[in-house]
Amino acid sequence: MNFRFLLFALTLICFLSIMGCSDINDTDEKVDNDNEVMEVSNNEELDGSSGDAIPKPPSLTVYVGEETVRPSLGTYSWSVDNGDGTASGIEAGSSAPPELVKDSNPMQVPADTNVELDFEEQPESYTVRIWDEDNKVVNSSDEVVLSAKGKVVYEVLAHWEQGTASYAFSLEIE
Repeated sequence: MNFRFLLFALTLICFLSIMGCSDINDTDEKVDNDNEVMEVSNNEELDGSSGDAIPKPPSLTVYVGEETVRPSLGTYSWSVDNGDGTASGIEAGSSAPPELVKDSNPMQVPADTNVELDFEEQPESYTVRIWDEDNKVVNSSDEVVLSAKGKVVYEVLAHWEQGTASYAFSLEIE
């Protein structure tokens, strides 16, 4: 009888140990289209069909002469009021702007080209920064400056009431 009890106890301990080491929990990691990893509850859906879309900052389109550039969304912090006294928010990190655009083919433009920033929703303020290949900011302005020659990496850091967002793009200045 002692042998049966000992065998049962060892089996129970092994079973509980295996269950404790399993990767079953109440959250899953899912990746959205911009490659940020988010934690969501198993009963939430990322496509927003449940009515709880994940908040994101407005998009930015850069008009370079007659052409358009879609910058990469970088680091951002964004929240929205749910209308019931609560808010939904997200903090998303990314690489430095030179890393975000290193595999993109920059548009070639002459130094006298007109560049305009068109936000889906106008920010309260924004700053345009130029980065070097050592991941350091070398210039900061309130507009896109086309002064250097070669590949130039730009970051637009925008501020709204709901949060901040960083966008990166590069241009090849002739």
